Amino acid sequence: MSREGAWLVACAPMARGTFIALEGLDGSGTSTQAEMLFEALTGRGHTVVTTHEPSRGSIGQRARAMLGGGDGQVDPHLLALLFAADRLDHIAREVEPALARGEIVVCDRYVMSSWAYQSLDCDAQWVETINARAPWPDATFLLRVGAEEATRRVHARTPESQREIFETEAIQRRVEASYEAALARGLPGVVAIDGTRSIADVSEALLQACDALGL
Repeated sequence: MSREGAWLVACAPMARGTFIALEGLDGSGTSTQAEMLFEALTGRGHTVVTTHEPSRGSIGQRARAMLGGGDGQVDPHLLALLFAADRLDHIAREVEPALARGEIVVCDRYVMSSWAYQSLDCDAQWVETINARAPWPDATFLLRVGAEEATRRVHARTPESQREIFETEAIQRRVEASYEAALARGLPGVVAIDGTRSIADVSEALLQACDALGL
């Protein structure tokens, strides 16, 4: 390669990374699969960042504390606004810099979680509006697990005193319906994955979905 060609390669803009969100009910396996996707994609030679929402930032920590119910009665509109604010902070602080470096970002929960959970007690259009500035992921993988099975998993792993405010079967049934409604909209990049299969089978299905992204 000539010196001029090498200079052009060195100055070429870095390809933007890929933003992947994992969604599903509590107990659907999003956290487990985020870590497995990290391992698999790293093994393919990619640089991968795993993250989650609520984020590790100060706003996200406040939202997480409210989810635990330790603050007493939770104002659902305040919680929705905290999630939306945390999301923009998360994007600016962690997600966007990684994408600009050409890395893959795997996020455990994102915008669809707010649609599914916060719209239970808030106007759905308002929830979408306050999250409208959050960039849409390149791919959203929805792990479909029924409310009964998801709740069974949560209750098996988490003592009652440590469960979050949404972790009841009655609430999860409503969340399931919200996710199904979002899925029916045919939104770009949204792929449903059968989350009732074995952990290894779900991981394989996610990798196959990543193949379609060229990863």
